[in-house]
Amino acid sequence: MIVGFIESAIKLKSLPRQGWIRVGIPLSVVESVADHCYNTAMLSLLLVDLHNELYKDEQLSSELVMRIAIVHDLPECKYQDFDKQVEILVGKDHYLEFKTQILTNASNELLSLILNENVKELWKKTLDDVIVKSSREAKFVSYVDKLEVIVQALAYEKQGYNPRIFDEYWNTSLDYLSSCTFEVINNLIPQLKQARLQNF
Repeated sequence: MIVGFIESAIKLKSLPRQGWIRVGIPLSVVESVADHCYNTAMLSLLLVDLHNELYKDEQLSSELVMRIAIVHDLPECKYQDFDKQVEILVGKDHYLEFKTQILTNASNELLSLILNENVKELWKKTLDDVIVKSSREAKFVSYVDKLEVIVQALAYEKQGYNPRIFDEYWNTSLDYLSSCTFEVINNLIPQLKQARLQNF
């Protein structure tokens, strides 16, 4: 059964991020969901280490941050990458409920492939945290997740793609990040904005 889990997870390597395709990034070069998960995990590790070094009284669990970052998009292997078009199709008022249900169903399907009950419970707790963001670590990763979108958009811009096609991603991500309370993340935003100015 665990082989079924592994076979499902590896699908993320060939699952393209739909949003970038929608704005014109060719399928031959578009990042996969696995690419995104790797970069989110790498950024999360760097930033949680910086956070823990700078804010001794507000420590985060590096292990939990990494667990969440690595698996945060794992359920997408059971359906497809979510994109703005899905929100338009189901309606903004119902999108969050719809997405939560899909993520929960996909997570439960994956968890059914883990036979060891203790391991299954540990993974269930992690995947539930991804959805409801009950821990500070999950909130931290959710902000890094949006930060990674900006980083990827900036990378595409530097490759020569028209910066204007990424305005939506910058605006949506910056709007989400406006509620971020983690300074190591907030301090990066002006630097990324400044780097973007060179692309116009």
